[in-house]
Amino acid sequence: MKKLHLSIFELVAYSILLLLGLWALTYIALGISCEFLRYDSDLVKANAKLNLGFLWEGLIILGVTAVAAVTVLLIHAKKSDRDFEKAQRRAARLKKATFKQEPEVVDVESTPIKEKGE
Repeated sequence: MKKLHLSIFELVAYSILLLLGLWALTYIALGISCEFLRYDSDLVKANAKLNLGFLWEGLIILGVTAVAAVTVLLIHAKKSDRDFEKAQRRAARLKKATFKQEPEVVDVESTPIKEKGE
């Protein structure tokens, strides 16, 4: 099995993006709950004070988080592809250097040997 190698940048980026995603999901859950609350509560007042409300701000944060996550994944994929191609080229060079080319083998039809007395 191949080991997963994460750089420090990727580890930090994924951790921050995970926290941002959880923050966005919390805002979305609060926004949905505010939509269905009938009475005047602190949560409804806080929702009213926000420009767009919990739901829309949570969706915006989630969208930004998704774009950032895709960007980090694309950067990692490009680096991984570059390393894979480098390993393939190295393997091809080593294979070419270690195996000497053998001369071509030509099939020659043999004629039966005539025995003495025929």
